[in-house]
Amino acid sequence: MITYIRGKLVELGESFIVIETNGIGYEIFCNGYTFEVTLGKEEKIYIYEHIKEDSYDLYGFKTKEDKELFKKLISVSGIGPKGGMQILNKYATSEVIGYITQGDTKALSKVSGIGPKTAQRLVLELKDSLAKLALAEIPLLQTGKEDYKEVKEEAIEALMILGYGQNESKKAVEALFEYQDTSEKLIKKALSLLG
Repeated sequence: MITYIRGKLVELGESFIVIETNGIGYEIFCNGYTFEVTLGKEEKIYIYEHIKEDSYDLYGFKTKEDKELFKKLISVSGIGPKGGMQILNKYATSEVIGYITQGDTKALSKVSGIGPKTAQRLVLELKDSLAKLALAEIPLLQTGKEDYKEVKEEAIEALMILGYGQNESKKAVEALFEYQDTSEKLIKKALSLLG
């Protein structure tokens, strides 16, 4: 079983990349967020293998969290790997977790191929496990950069002022943090998760 592939990015397609390692080129289907990569640069891509009688496809992700979310999405009846990728192409990981934990079927239905019934099934089957994933299982991100640290600290402080506990605030902020976030954006995302 392949956990990840590390190699040089040699081709960028519309919905896939090709990573070459040890003289072998692997075609990997990716979501839009994985495409923040550079041709010729070495990349590490986490892999989900989808094996059927007539096909053997690789799906790639920048982080373990993205891969775990993808696995949860495709565990829902009616959502295959292509549907899972559609969702992750439309929304960032933190947004998908937020929409499902809040029961926002309207946002989920905006994804091509996801109707209202499938959106409801996503919420029904994944709401609890994703809330736990967001608050407990996503490892604390260690960025080592002061500006990121400041953004996180401001968001945690604001959540505590709003009445949330320190531990709960910290877990929510760490789980949802993305490098482009401002403290304001991070607070909004954490509030929507904490409800």
